[in-house]
Amino acid sequence: MFQVFVFTANSQDKFNLSLEFRPRSEYRDGYRTLSEPDEKGVFLTTQRTRLNASYIDKNKIESFISFQDIRTWGQFDLNTTSSTINLYQAWVKFSIVDKLSLKIGRQEFEYDDLKILSNSTWRLQARSHDAALLEWQSSDSTFKVHLAGGVNNEEQVLFQDVYDVGNYYKNMGMIWLNKKLATTEISVLFLDLGQQLADTSINHFRTIGLYGVQEIGNMKLTGSFYLQRGRNQGDQKVTSSMAALQLKIPVNAKISVTPGFDLLSGTSAENLQDPTYNETNTFIPLYARRHRYFGIQDMFYAGGFNVPGGLADYFAKFSYKVSNKWNTAVHVHSFSTQESLFDVENNVITDNKHLGYEIDTFINYQPYKSLKLGFGYSHFLATESMRILKQRGDENEIAHFAYLQLSYSPTLFSK
Repeated sequence: MFQVFVFTANSQDKFNLSLEFRPRSEYRDGYRTLSEPDEKGVFLTTQRTRLNASYIDKNKIESFISFQDIRTWGQFDLNTTSSTINLYQAWVKFSIVDKLSLKIGRQEFEYDDLKILSNSTWRLQARSHDAALLEWQSSDSTFKVHLAGGVNNEEQVLFQDVYDVGNYYKNMGMIWLNKKLATTEISVLFLDLGQQLADTSINHFRTIGLYGVQEIGNMKLTGSFYLQRGRNQGDQKVTSSMAALQLKIPVNAKISVTPGFDLLSGTSAENLQDPTYNETNTFIPLYARRHRYFGIQDMFYAGGFNVPGGLADYFAKFSYKVSNKWNTAVHVHSFSTQESLFDVENNVITDNKHLGYEIDTFINYQPYKSLKLGFGYSHFLATESMRILKQRGDENEIAHFAYLQLSYSPTLFSK
């Protein structure tokens, strides 16, 4: 079938077939949570394999399809007939009028600093959305407007039914405006997630944000501010916010330093313990690249764990480009909650908000354009408040994490 397609394709058509092969070995001992004294670390290997095909015909209609298989080594026996292959992306994009196009299907959303919408590529399964996306840009491409929307159902129902697939939304609407100037970039984001309740009514969970980048000489200042309003799936009133700022400072051609902070609001322990307080002040970073921003040990906002009291992350990132093939980095984080914590074990509220420090180290090697090898090691120095937050483990136990990842993304065929 593939050969017939290739030989009959119009000379103006463009076809590309590519592969992603990404195995990653990890050592987890205090990864995502603190360990108990009798718990031992674990070594495991996961693998993501993708086959991607893109096609642009003579009318400039674009289409893309991506299948992926995700697995943990040893998940199936040697004679298994089980399949883990699923459709990761499948969309078509065409021009309506000049500078205005429509993209329909299962697709990735990646915007601004990736703290609200991203493909979460570190996760084995990553993330894509079933949606329609309307894209417009000015003639000089310095101003862009994107409108997106989608409505989800669990199956082909005949009448309205409750949609409760994981933490997915019933419907979604998004508006994104982006303006680029010589040394400045500004974006505005509005995201409305319709979350369905048991009586089929819909609560609207809204995120509104401003993102900006300013070049100052050879430095780059990046900041964002987000508000969340509306009501959540637990039928609580939502009033939360997030502020982020970082400054990348090149020391020389090879070394850079990036200090900054991420501040996510939270709900105090006093309010969490009050049954009449039907409100949440806890900011949810939705579909962010959490692994990138909140430490690679994934203690916060990963695996469905949201920090009730909010998070203050003050960091400094150091990077060193050894050569065109080698680069290294060290990230240092200081974590605290924004609000008080409730100590379940002692049935008291504590104002000791400091959670600990995390030190992340990276070594990356890219001998070829299609081949990357990455190593990372993380160590978390926890406090008693971290144990109170996680409600498990021992803050005196070692908490560390390491990974070795191979990423091979060759182009198999291109015409």
